[in-house]
Formats: sequence, C-alpha cells, structure tokens
Amino acid sequence: MKSNTMKIALCGMLGALAVTILMMGFLFPFATYVCPAMAACLLLIIVYEYGVKTGLTLYAAISCLGLMLVPDQELVFMFIFVFGLYSVIKMPLDRKLGKKTRLIAKFAYINISLIISYGILLFIFPVAALVNEFRDYGVAFMALLVAMFWLVFFMYDKASESVLIIYIRKFRKMFFR
Repeated sequence: MKSNTMKIALCGMLGALAVTILMMGFLFPFATYVCPAMAACLLLIIVYEYGVKTGLTLYAAISCLGLMLVPDQELVFMFIFVFGLYSVIKMPLDRKLGKKTRLIAKFAYINISLIISYGILLFIFPVAALVNEFRDYGVAFMALLVAMFWLVFFMYDKASESVLIIYIRKFRKMFFR
C-alpha cells in the first residue's frame, strides 16, 4: 500500500510540475521548444521508477491537461508528439536496439512526429498565426529550421540522459529511502 501511495504522490507532483512548466512556455514565447522538453524530462523519472505503463498514463494526463489549460497549441503539440512521447519510449528503445538501429529509429521518430504535429497545426486545426508565419518562409529556410530541430532533438536526447543520471545520483534518495 505504501508503494502505491508513493507512486501516486510522485506522479501527481511531477505531473503538476510538468503542466506548470508547459504554462510557463506560454508566458515566454522563445520557450516554445524548451518548456516541452523540460516537462518531458520529468517523465523520464517516472519511467525509470515505475515503468513504461505508468509513464504512458502520466504522459496522457499531462497531454490532456496541457490541451485544456495551455493556450499555445504549438507548445502543447511539441510536448504531445515530440518530447513527451519520446521520453516515455526512450529507455526501452535504448535498451533493445543496437547503436545504429537506435539512431535510425530516433531519426525516423523525429521526422514522423514533426510531420504529424505540424500537419495537425497547419492543416487540420489551423492556428492562424502559425499558418501566416509558415507562409512567409521559403523552402530553404524551412529546410534550415528542420535541420536545426534535428540538432536540438539529438542534443535533448543526450541532455535527458544526463538529467536522469543526476536524478539517480543526487535526488533519488530524497524520494526513496
């Protein structure tokens, strides 16, 4: 019983913190990609401690709350389709695949998730400001943005590993004695 209580409490705290971080991204327009990445790092802790099933449950809860509470849909979609889901599947992906296969899978994931998230934001539920912004961009500039996002994603991948190591070495003992 104590274990379930701790699990619920930790998931609740980290879920509320993740939603708060997503809301902060709305306040600072330059944080459209930073805040979803920071919020997604919190999911790594849950996946490490309780597994993928609990991580997916918390991911779904944060995603639903983000859609309801955060006004910036681009920011929320970056969490839902790119960083949040990736944080849940990262550990099993890293354990089961070889280095080259893992790199190809991550590259495929980032491309598919970008296409889905921006496809939804531009064509299914068009966000007027985003549509106008993309209309002004040329093809070369769009290619540059995608390449820069690949770089940011792979930097996030490495940084999230470091965040998890710091949690394990420094902060885990605060939660589990």
